[in-house]
Amino acid sequence: MRKILVALILLSNIVFAQVIPDYAKEARWASFIEDGLMDGDVVLLKANDHEFLAIYTESESDTKKTAVVVHGLGVHPDWPQVIQPLRVALTERGFNTLSIQMPVLENGVGFERYLPLFTDADNRINSAVNYLAAQDLEANVLIAHSLGSEMSAHYLANNKNPFKRFVGIGMPGPSAPYLSNINIPVLDLYGDEDIPSVMQGVQEKQRASKHNTNYRQIMANADHFFNDKDDLLIDEVSAWLK
Repeated sequence: MRKILVALILLSNIVFAQVIPDYAKEARWASFIEDGLMDGDVVLLKANDHEFLAIYTESESDTKKTAVVVHGLGVHPDWPQVIQPLRVALTERGFNTLSIQMPVLENGVGFERYLPLFTDADNRINSAVNYLAAQDLEANVLIAHSLGSEMSAHYLANNKNPFKRFVGIGMPGPSAPYLSNINIPVLDLYGDEDIPSVMQGVQEKQRASKHNTNYRQIMANADHFFNDKDDLLIDEVSAWLK
């Protein structure tokens, strides 16, 4: 029985290690974005020997401050909910933006299947940071939604980086252990009609951030995707960044 158990554990570790992004899906998203992009310019970055798409949008003001924007589960850097409204609106509020394609899996896959991809996600954020440095721009704030905020918290907790602020929108409860290792100012923004994994983790994230005097948690009158509440989302994030 013990041999069977050991074999099952080893097999599960192999399966876990073999999880790779759905590059074909990423390519479809990239083609879709390139064909219809209205604001910003396509930039190709590289991480893990794989080229991935990002969108750079220049600020209306002369600034080096740049917000790196990270989307949620399975979508893309011009996603019309949360991501596109923020990446464009922030250019009117004193920031350049660089919205990056994160690793994605096939449709219908839950948060837990993405855990093996967190190191891949770290490398993509680092690639964005390096790109900005090469352009003499400042990676000032990391802004992320949903699973992207958990990936971003993991990155901040485990990597030396230049970010001065972090905005996590609809950040799931499992992000709490990472928050305990983050010391920069954090805005933890969620909706009063958010998804269960966010609502159930509200207090846990507060406890994990007790050491951080610049951690702020705000509940807005919105759902997980701020549907029909783009102005509210932009105003909350912009006000905190000021």
